[in-house]
Amino acid sequence: MSTGEPSATSTRRTVIAVFLAGVSVFLVLYETQGLIPAIREAYGIDAPTASLTVSATNVAMAVFLIPFSMLAPRIGHARQIAGGVILAAILALIMPFMPSPELLIAVRFLQGVAIASVPATAMAYLSLRLPSSALPGAIGVYIAGNTIGGLASRLLTGVAAEILGWHGGLAFTAVVSLVFGIIVVWLLRHDVFATARAAAAKEFVDDPAPAPPPRRSPIPLGFGLWRIYLTGFLCMIVFGGSFTMLGSRLQLDPWRLSEGAVALFFLIYLVGTVVTTYYGRLATKYSRTRLTMIGMITAIVGAGLTLVDSLVVIIIGMSLLTGGFFLGHTGASAAASASRPGVDTTRSAAIYLTVYYLGTSLGAWLSAVLFTDFAWPGVVAMCMTALLAVVVLTLTGASIGFRKRT
Repeated sequence: MSTGEPSATSTRRTVIAVFLAGVSVFLVLYETQGLIPAIREAYGIDAPTASLTVSATNVAMAVFLIPFSMLAPRIGHARQIAGGVILAAILALIMPFMPSPELLIAVRFLQGVAIASVPATAMAYLSLRLPSSALPGAIGVYIAGNTIGGLASRLLTGVAAEILGWHGGLAFTAVVSLVFGIIVVWLLRHDVFATARAAAAKEFVDDPAPAPPPRRSPIPLGFGLWRIYLTGFLCMIVFGGSFTMLGSRLQLDPWRLSEGAVALFFLIYLVGTVVTTYYGRLATKYSRTRLTMIGMITAIVGAGLTLVDSLVVIIIGMSLLTGGFFLGHTGASAAASASRPGVDTTRSAAIYLTVYYLGTSLGAWLSAVLFTDFAWPGVVAMCMTALLAVVVLTLTGASIGFRKRT
């Protein structure tokens, strides 16, 4: 059954709702990353244990992405999105009041489960609810929401913690997330509160048959795709691990920066926004293999620069590391999605995201262990090892899926 082309107002409302859903859940995804020193001191725990407040959320998110992508058609995509944003925000509200680190980590795990419902569903919901002509722009808006939410998660929480303490910083971010979540529910109310049959009908619109996909270099199946997934996994170990322990380093001698000052360093994340924006243009001139190599070499140089005890040099180094990471991640993500005709690209992208967030979890925990035993040089050694592994994969032809499109 079909209800015809959606109106411009309906399309705009859907896009705004999914954008705000991305902001809302990613706002609470990384909220403890910049507060590791404060959490460690408050509960009297070591850095690896405190880092589990980051890892637990990302592990849960990674594990539940695929199950939620399968569940959405049964309960309704809009319902799943709405439920996820509200539940994630409510868990964020109670999190600052946990009396023990075990309960805090458990709540963070449950939060990751709730958060997973949005990225597992959002793009599919847009593809069902919007005409194909509006879909590319809508997906771009959704991804922008994820980026903004991820940056604000680190920045807003840290700045608020400077004024309200770490409990207050977490609570403030939770309130903002809940406000966005309520707006999402209101915008999607016609689908959320419709009967199951009516909601299913609304999610489909009349649209001409999609044009055949553009010809592209085939991506090898089997272990070939897993090599691409491994590239994203290794890159995320570097990115997640370095930023998780950056605050711990900057709050030690000789700087002893506050949570608010440390939070400002997460503005370096905007380098990734620039890289991803121009990646498409670069990909028309250079192969993905070459771009990945450039990214890894840039990230290695950046990681090395962070060993210098100078805030200016550290900023430069983290900026290079971030830019290099996004070159590798963007190429791997595109390659994972650009499967051969007939291959389930949604499943491939979901597997990539699962492995990607597992990399975040491992990077956050492993960097804390290495920082405890070897200080910042241990974290840099981890980053360089992972980056060199990607270089080896690329040079040996393991990342053959990064070929330039024909």
